[in-house]
Amino acid sequence: MRAALLLLLLLPALTSAADVDEVTGLIRNPGWEQVRAHCGGCHSHALVTSQRADRNTWLDTLRWMQATQNLWQFEPSVETQILDYLAENYPPMANRRRAPIPPSLMPGSDKEMANKQ
Repeated sequence: MRAALLLLLLLPALTSAADVDEVTGLIRNPGWEQVRAHCGGCHSHALVTSQRADRNTWLDTLRWMQATQNLWQFEPSVETQILDYLAENYPPMANRRRAPIPPSLMPGSDKEMANKQ
């Protein structure tokens, strides 16, 4: 029973690991070959995989690289594949930071001082 439960818990991790290219770290979904070919020529693929953005922000990033970093213009179909891939596989993430400490728990607050007495 425990082995079956452990397998069920580990299965998503095993599946997702199989979907990542070992050389580039890119998720193997439609369009990944375009990203591998066009993005890895100028910088590490880890730069791509560490970024998160919506489609418009990815497009702005491409335009910035084209305007300032000598990135070439893409065929429209290639650009669409790249943007679709990036938006689908590296979307914005929810804020994962902890909630701020309540002011009443901050050093020097009236409640904090009362608790020390």
